[in-house]
Amino acid sequence: MEQGRKASGYLSYAWLVIGCALFAFVGMRWNVPVAAWLAPVFLIRFFRSREKWTGTLAAPLLLAGASFVKFHGGWDLSVLAEIGLSIVLAAPLLVALYVDRALTRKLTGVLATLVYPAAYTALEFLIGLSPVGTSLSIAVTQFDVLPLIQVASVTGIWGIPFLSGWFASTANVLWEGGLDIKKAARPVVAFAVTLAAVLGFGGLRLAASAPQAETVRIAGITVEQPVDYWTAVIDQGTPEDAVRKHEAAFEGLEDALFAESERAVQMGAEIIFWSEANAVFPTERKEPFLARAQAFAREHQVYFVPAMVVLKYGESYGENVLVVIEPGGEVAYTYEKTKSWYQTDSDGVLHAIDTPYGRLSTAICFDMDFPGFIHQAAKQDVDIMLVPAFDWEQIKSFHTQVGLLRGVENGFSVVRQTNAGASMAVDYLGRVLAYQDFFTTPNRVMIADVPTQGVETVYGALGDWFAYAAMLFAAGVSVWAVKRKW
Repeated sequence: MEQGRKASGYLSYAWLVIGCALFAFVGMRWNVPVAAWLAPVFLIRFFRSREKWTGTLAAPLLLAGASFVKFHGGWDLSVLAEIGLSIVLAAPLLVALYVDRALTRKLTGVLATLVYPAAYTALEFLIGLSPVGTSLSIAVTQFDVLPLIQVASVTGIWGIPFLSGWFASTANVLWEGGLDIKKAARPVVAFAVTLAAVLGFGGLRLAASAPQAETVRIAGITVEQPVDYWTAVIDQGTPEDAVRKHEAAFEGLEDALFAESERAVQMGAEIIFWSEANAVFPTERKEPFLARAQAFAREHQVYFVPAMVVLKYGESYGENVLVVIEPGGEVAYTYEKTKSWYQTDSDGVLHAIDTPYGRLSTAICFDMDFPGFIHQAAKQDVDIMLVPAFDWEQIKSFHTQVGLLRGVENGFSVVRQTNAGASMAVDYLGRVLAYQDFFTTPNRVMIADVPTQGVETVYGALGDWFAYAAMLFAAGVSVWAVKRKW
């Protein structure tokens, strides 16, 4: 009997290792969509099979290690910062696993299977409110599963981790019952019916809500920068001599961007925008640059959205901004990046303008990782969101997809032009209209024909209601379990 218990204990460590190995392929550098569903199956099995909670202490270290493996090199951070962030990003999973282990022993039936998904979803939502945003949300791993991600139009992305977590919890009920479906009939049926309803809704939405509006041709422009000016200039405190050293390169970069924009006009583009901080110049060059950009828009009768960084002498800060210029040459608005690791003086307000091609808005790169922030666009009935961005090769497609889910949630199309990453255009259903890889495409002008009308969504009207419901459920079950124990 004792030998059998030991063998079972050793086997449970196999479930831990398998779960952590799968977790390393959930998002960021390597993304295998099915891993997001299977990893928690094995991790829940490990946590529930340990007789004492002290027997789970190997899990935090292994999970943090798996998180580091998928995260390392994804952002421009020191190794120590990556280790710290890896621990933070593994925390929601760990806490949810401990909550599940503690509470499911006191519950039965369908209710018991909802503890883990509710706890995990609530914790992922709270992480999403932090400076990290939703960069590593499990929801992003499912971007290519179009019928599934349509649920984001109702629940926000929070419905996706809830479903994958519910699958894992239900699979464990079946596992514990020796795969006898009769013993786990109610939980299995409840989950299966819900998943079928979600996928059915998604399929119906894809078929019935496909865009019927006319399209507008949008061009995204990227010109490779010869130097990393953030590291070489801004991080050094923007000394004037360093700026003067690169002055000729700044002018050449600007000329190349306007030349590529001219080419986009010849391709029939009616809206043209540049990738994040693609033009670089000091403060005294700002007004001459704007005059040139206004003349360009006026001459070609296009909506022109150049993105730039304006250097400030003696400061470790540059204005990371874009300017929306109308065909008549008037500046509609200027927007500064709000969500940034660098200093920003943004007022935190998303702007939108009416055009013959629908209602147009803009955000910059990391802004799109924050659903609550981008939800402003739904309140302004935005049809198209332009997103200048700048990434790294290791996370090129994944980080782009993080922001594209905002379009599914809020009912607008998104065009993201990315320097050193993946540029993509999608409609409000998440269907890819154009794709361009910076590292394999020498001609970095992306052309996309984008629907001019968006749609209203439940999420657009109600915001993060599902995440709050998950938080209330997790908190309520926890309080009930504690009261019952006492």
